[in-house]
Amino acid sequence: MKEKVTKAIVIGAGLGTRMYPFTKVDSKLMIPVMNRPIIEMIVEELVNSGIKEITVVSNHITKIKQLFEENKSLNNLLEKLNKTEELKLLKSIEYPVKIKVIEHDQPMGWMYEVYDKAKCLKEEPILVCFSDLLFDSKIPAAKQVISKYEKTGKNIKSEGRFILKPSAFPLIEKEEYVLGEDVADIDVFEKLREQDDLETMSIDGHFLNVGETKSYIKTICYLGLKNKEFGEELKEYLKELIK
Repeated sequence: MKEKVTKAIVIGAGLGTRMYPFTKVDSKLMIPVMNRPIIEMIVEELVNSGIKEITVVSNHITKIKQLFEENKSLNNLLEKLNKTEELKLLKSIEYPVKIKVIEHDQPMGWMYEVYDKAKCLKEEPILVCFSDLLFDSKIPAAKQVISKYEKTGKNIKSEGRFILKPSAFPLIEKEEYVLGEDVADIDVFEKLREQDDLETMSIDGHFLNVGETKSYIKTICYLGLKNKEFGEELKEYLKELIK
């Protein structure tokens, strides 16, 4: 019987050099997409996919912790000021899951982060989530990957979302990790494929890259134009700019 996927690790410990100078002093996970930090959007996706425990790995962690911790003094102040909608918004990101934030400042590739920070993989499958790839989809991207795992029972490889089983851990453990390199996954996935223990899939939805400036701006435009409140206004503004 296949074990249920209830744990996830969000990979975010890279230096984020493509988004310097912002990421010199703050985590790329805290980059705002509209009014929402990237990590909050990812956590929402994971919660809506049935994940109960999330490990977040980043080189800057203070603000990530603050984002998900209840701020009673701020909540009380908003209540006194009758800021009902703002208080409701903050309450909505107090997700009913365990969120553990771990600092890691040595960029040695995403599989090293899994090996070093997700030892639970020895015993149970986990979902791995890249922090710079988002999806606009009817069914959450993570849920699609979990469904594929439940159907096949294999390790799953997709665009920025993966399911790794305990069978993958010995391979990950044997890899040699080098500072500044991110190639171990190529070898691990090739070995899993040779063992007929890997399924590759594509996620059904619109792919959004927030890991470098040009793609990030495209993501903002895409989501802005879809916004019910000001999407049409933004559309007219952009039309004026390109006349």
